[in-house]
Amino acid sequence: MAIHEVTVEDVLQRCARCGSGNRLSLEALEVGVARREDIDDGLVQLPPCPACRSTEFLIRPAESEPEHPAPGSFGHLHRLLVGHVHAKLVERGRLHSVLNPKGGGAGKVAVRPLSQEARERWFPQGLRIEMPPDEQPRAPEESS
Repeated sequence: MAIHEVTVEDVLQRCARCGSGNRLSLEALEVGVARREDIDDGLVQLPPCPACRSTEFLIRPAESEPEHPAPGSFGHLHRLLVGHVHAKLVERGRLHSVLNPKGGGAGKVAVRPLSQEARERWFPQGLRIEMPPDEQPRAPEESS
């Protein structure tokens, strides 16, 4: 799963399995994935890919995560966009019901919003990234 663009209303995601591009409304996404009794507030489950039905997740960068080893690379920029999407969903109150009690649980969810400085440095043309040709996903090999 790769995020290629984030707008005010949606996210352009490329399916890791089949390579199709999918526009996902932010209103269709929520922070938090249930695992038995626990809710992981660092995950965002994406809807199944319309082409292959694969289900993918965005994983928010951890608070203690060190700086990316290759600043400006696709992986670095993708990590920044994932953190931004996660922060925007929390800001909009798009939380799993267990994380959003009547008292308001959004303040308890850690977020890493994209700073204005990071926007200007890494995304001067808007919140989008192009995948370099050498990092293009390979099509799954056909089985005989």
